[in-house]
Amino acid sequence: MDAALISKSFSGSVYTHSRRQTSSLALPHLPSRPPRHDQYEIFGLSLLLMKISSETLKKQEAPSRIAITGGRGRLAGLVANFLNNAGYDVVLFSRTGGEEFQKLNDLLDPVVMATFDSVIHAAWSTVPFISEQDPGREEREDIPLLKKLLEAARLASKEAKKLRFLFFSSASVYGNTVEEPVTEQGATRPISRYAQNKLLAEEMILKASQEDSSFQPILLRITNVLGFLSNPKYPQGILPRMIAAANTQETVTIWGDGRCSKDYLWIDDFLSALQAALSLPTSGIFNIGSGNNFSILELALAVEQALNVVLSVQYHERYAWDVAHSCIDSSKFSKLTGWKPQKNILEEIRKLLV
Repeated sequence: MDAALISKSFSGSVYTHSRRQTSSLALPHLPSRPPRHDQYEIFGLSLLLMKISSETLKKQEAPSRIAITGGRGRLAGLVANFLNNAGYDVVLFSRTGGEEFQKLNDLLDPVVMATFDSVIHAAWSTVPFISEQDPGREEREDIPLLKKLLEAARLASKEAKKLRFLFFSSASVYGNTVEEPVTEQGATRPISRYAQNKLLAEEMILKASQEDSSFQPILLRITNVLGFLSNPKYPQGILPRMIAAANTQETVTIWGDGRCSKDYLWIDDFLSALQAALSLPTSGIFNIGSGNNFSILELALAVEQALNVVLSVQYHERYAWDVAHSCIDSSKFSKLTGWKPQKNILEEIRKLLV
């Protein structure tokens, strides 16, 4: 296995990287190399991807061609590898192109988009923290891009008559949930710029589908995904930052008193949900979450117990735009697809670190 694909092994899990290379858009006879992503040193190991349990991976009998936007993002590379190993033909697109990525502008051509069975729109330029630090960034970058993608997707749907358009939205559009748990019919009360723009994107997509019945999008309101390592210096992503702090004996900063309670979804369950979404018999909005809430303090305790350490914690005043409590109901998606989350978050953290 290549050095870039070294990862930690633990019992009951398996990760295999398919040597089948992803397709080249411009030159179909010249395959591109598998996607390569940044690595982060944790526990002295060079980790690229968390392993996906063998029972999560369901092989496709009939190969399906999938375009994924946001190819350089934290999740896109993991999604691409997972779907590639499941038998899908995956092409990653990024705004800049280059290396193993196709230029996103190429996908704006309806003829090109019509060559795909599905488009997973994961491209988004911010997380909540960055969105607040750079007001208007989504309006400058993400919303105009979505408008162009929607036009191409609508035209491609007419030509292909089979295109699936999946959008990575966020459960943060509900804000602090009042109903417990909140369903897709629940009120949306976004409190962050990030969530407000995700909701705006949803409205644009739904309007496009109302104007053209051949365009049938799937909007996934995803909760907080855990179980894959990202840069611990990234402004959000509490678990990698806790693990890095435990390893380096540095201080980890927690927003608020640590009692904020949110729905967390393990990466295995997220990926199996995404694969199930590719076969959804209908379009619409779907919550994707575990249905289980944990506080930041509970996650910290799980890391401490697994590594037998005491974290050094610095508490920072909670940002007004940070959701304090959310509880999500994913039963609509489960009933349509048979998908159910299988992973216990605290147990998976223990297995990951022990």
